[in-house]
Amino acid sequence: MKQCPKCGKMLNDSMAFCTQCGTPLANAATQPAPQPPVWSASQPTQSAPRFAQQPTQQHYYAPANPVLNTVKQMATSPLFLAATAAQSGMVLFNIIASMAGTSGLLGTVGTYLSMILGLGGYSSREASGLLDGIGSLFTGASLGATLVGQCPAILIAVGLWLIYLAEAGKISTVTKNTGFTLVKISTIISLAVSILGLVVAEILAIMITATAAKYDDSAIGGGIIIMLLLLVVMGLGILMNSKTLSTLGVMAKTAQTAQPSDKISTYVAVVSFLNGIGAVIGMLGFGSVPSVLSSLCNAVVCICFAVFLFQYRDKMRALMAGRTAQTV
Repeated sequence: MKQCPKCGKMLNDSMAFCTQCGTPLANAATQPAPQPPVWSASQPTQSAPRFAQQPTQQHYYAPANPVLNTVKQMATSPLFLAATAAQSGMVLFNIIASMAGTSGLLGTVGTYLSMILGLGGYSSREASGLLDGIGSLFTGASLGATLVGQCPAILIAVGLWLIYLAEAGKISTVTKNTGFTLVKISTIISLAVSILGLVVAEILAIMITATAAKYDDSAIGGGIIIMLLLLVVMGLGILMNSKTLSTLGVMAKTAQTAQPSDKISTYVAVVSFLNGIGAVIGMLGFGSVPSVLSSLCNAVVCICFAVFLFQYRDKMRALMAGRTAQTV
């Protein structure tokens, strides 16, 4: 114990200040400063690591979706590429064949026009200039009509290339939907043209039958048979386009939602294959070179498309069976 020199209060020896008056106590005991630990010679020393060890980071990779992987494999297969290239070639050769036919027709018409102009007193130079102007207008109109007629085939070619390039990773995958949309638009155009053609053909058949019936009553039976044949033949074409449209919708939905579906029209695949065989037979007509090449490309497109549909349906069924087995 010790006593405060100012107020006389008795304090512990460890107190540094008086608890009553606050006077500093000169002889207060001080706390010893902490000393670093002394290591014995027998105790091994451990050197600190030069660099702190960073914890390893675990990366998680989601497994590839088997449905989308199958769609990608099918859309980038040599079969799909062959059909896409053949579709483009068919459009090109159709345009060339049309222009070649226009040139031949223009030459024949020009011959007769030059004779008429010569009889009318035109000189050869005047007739040649007039014919060149008429030929340019005729060629431009023919090319425009050809491109309009080939519009559905052009849309299909562009759409197929967009699907192939998107699945191959060459362009954005968003354009894959654009490709499906273009192909479906082309099918809708073909469907509308088929329906309109059937209506026009039936109206013409009725008018011809009614006119012929004024002179021969037996013409009514023949007209009815013709109308029925038109209805069957053109009706099958309408059914083909409608089934193709629904099949494309199923495939586009699978590519977007990764939900497999085997609702692929067998009718479309079979008719497409038969159209390919018909195109091969049509090549035996020995037309112009562009026409033969166009028929060849058409045959490749139809046969490849038919085989593609059968393979696609089988793969989708296998995926659906696998999912069913996992849920059981």
